[in-house]
Amino acid sequence: MIISLDAEKAFDRVEWDYLFSVLGKFGFGSKFISWIQLLYSAPSACVTTNFQRSEYFPLSRGTRQGCPMSPLLFAIALEPLPIVLKSSACFAGIVRAGLEHRVSLYADDLLLYVTDPVSSVDNILQILTTFGLFSGYKVNISKSECFPVNTAAKQISSDTLPFRLAYNCFRYLGINISHSLSSLYTNNFTKLVTEIRSDLARWDSLPLSLVGRINSIKMNILPRFLFLFQCLPIFLSKSFIQMLDRMISKFIWAGKNPRARRTTLQRSKSYGGLALPNFLFYYWAANLQKIHAWCNSPNLDWCVMEDASCHPSSLAALLCAPLASRYPSCIKNPIVLSSLKIWKQFRQHFKLSSPVSLSPICNNHFFPPSNADAAFTLWRERGLVRFSDLYSDGLFASFNDLRTKFNLPQSHMFRYFQVRNYARTHFTPFPHSPAESLITEVLSLPLARSKISVFLDLIASSNMSSLVKLKDSWERELAFDLTDEWWREAMIRVNSTSSCARLSLIQFKVFHKIHFTKNRLSRLFPGTNDTCDRCGLSPADHVHMFFSCPKLVNFWSCFFKSLNNSLNIRLEPCPLISIFGVPRTSTSLTKKNSDVVAFASLIARRRILLHWKSPNAPPTTSWLRDLMSFLSLEKIKYSLRGSATNFYKRWQPLITYVNTLTSLDSN
Repeated sequence: MIISLDAEKAFDRVEWDYLFSVLGKFGFGSKFISWIQLLYSAPSACVTTNFQRSEYFPLSRGTRQGCPMSPLLFAIALEPLPIVLKSSACFAGIVRAGLEHRVSLYADDLLLYVTDPVSSVDNILQILTTFGLFSGYKVNISKSECFPVNTAAKQISSDTLPFRLAYNCFRYLGINISHSLSSLYTNNFTKLVTEIRSDLARWDSLPLSLVGRINSIKMNILPRFLFLFQCLPIFLSKSFIQMLDRMISKFIWAGKNPRARRTTLQRSKSYGGLALPNFLFYYWAANLQKIHAWCNSPNLDWCVMEDASCHPSSLAALLCAPLASRYPSCIKNPIVLSSLKIWKQFRQHFKLSSPVSLSPICNNHFFPPSNADAAFTLWRERGLVRFSDLYSDGLFASFNDLRTKFNLPQSHMFRYFQVRNYARTHFTPFPHSPAESLITEVLSLPLARSKISVFLDLIASSNMSSLVKLKDSWERELAFDLTDEWWREAMIRVNSTSSCARLSLIQFKVFHKIHFTKNRLSRLFPGTNDTCDRCGLSPADHVHMFFSCPKLVNFWSCFFKSLNNSLNIRLEPCPLISIFGVPRTSTSLTKKNSDVVAFASLIARRRILLHWKSPNAPPTTSWLRDLMSFLSLEKIKYSLRGSATNFYKRWQPLITYVNTLTSLDSN
């Protein structure tokens, strides 16, 4: 049985003398403890109600509200309790895979795993009561509950225990825990989808921009799902994620037809996207973090339990097997099976069907000799753990090399022939080491970097084909090649040119060719004229509309002349600056001047977009008026950040130049 204990006002009941004593027992120095005592010397508090403040009253126990140290101090104060519960002979925990589990503790949320609750509950309550006498800890019996795990526990009468019996489900750390995976899905994911659908419907009427709506998804919706992804290894079909994507897409586009592909919006900002959460990638990344531990942290208690359920094979062998292979029928652990199903879904998506050389030599049912011959355990003990360890300098090592390096007996030559034959059959191109794949990157990631964000970046970096197509499209219109270094800078400039979300959205649409040109309309609707409304030339593609149209010559001449005169630089009219804000070779520009050029060109592009369908080009100096208007907002931003000096360092030359102009006429 699982007993979930609710602590009554846990943070407010900590006795200070006990807290200071515990700090000393855990080895904190006298000077550190004196600092803590200083924080807790004669504190007082008051209550504010409807802007009316009460008289101050003294505090005599509890951790300080709002203090960043309070959670840490509480955790230290509570630590003696689980130590006593784990070592007590008064009750027995639940044993799985040879490991006894008694306590799960996070902050004040305490779970006890008890084999015989009827005979043990009094002893447990006695431990809790004794601990509370000097620590202040007190269990709220009315809010605590028991969750029967097996059939025998379900037969226990509710009158036998002082806690409420929760036969179907109980809540721990925000997760509704039930007996089966199917009910876990219903009680958590289905319920959350219903809540989020209601939230999105309520927010839909708010006057939010596209960027604002995406940010609301990132700040509110994503954390709720990510928490479930990390806590519950439940297989979610792609249809579930697609349903979620449709729901979010309807919200971010305010019920209108989408103007950009979802994959484009989901790219990170460093790759020219708007960082709309890709829930499928987050789902995989959260589960890959746990799967990574199977191979790299096998001594964790939960890894030992799950690995034991795969005997005579191993978790690492199952992960590295060919995609088409079947899992052994001996695996009954639903958590392991669900995780393997997620792993298979991930591999199928990226077409990672080949076996992986990170496969273990021992306990590998795909390599039968490892289970039939116990001598292979000697190889593991001496450092030959994976098939990848058999390669040296990119080639499959000879037996003599392996024998010298790992101190193998001469009698193991036949075993060497066995592993070599397996490698020749499964890892191409033999004898060369197999090429690295996304699986290899995921499973061999160092433990220090095994974070969800790192896994997410690895997954996203394998899905860049649309960016290559976009680059090719721009190269065809520009009639020259773009270097990878320049393209990388152009992608970064999409979101780094301005901190204004609306201006960044303009550059996002320009970069991804979201604006409708006459050339694009003629392809969508055959028979439509593809000539430019301004000059009558064809084809009116994006490069033409933003730069090469003859009626824009004076506009861009004024632009480049103004920048050259004000910044004392020499820039020739160039489509890469006019469209992307990035010169073809930026070595001659300082970082400060590059930022000015990028921002000013963005304002100029905005002015062109305001005259997109007009037969006339925008006035030549209109972009300067717009620039001065937006610089007022930039100055406010710098001032709020306490860096007004940096604003003038960057923009003063251009401001001085504009002030010298007698007028900003439209000629």
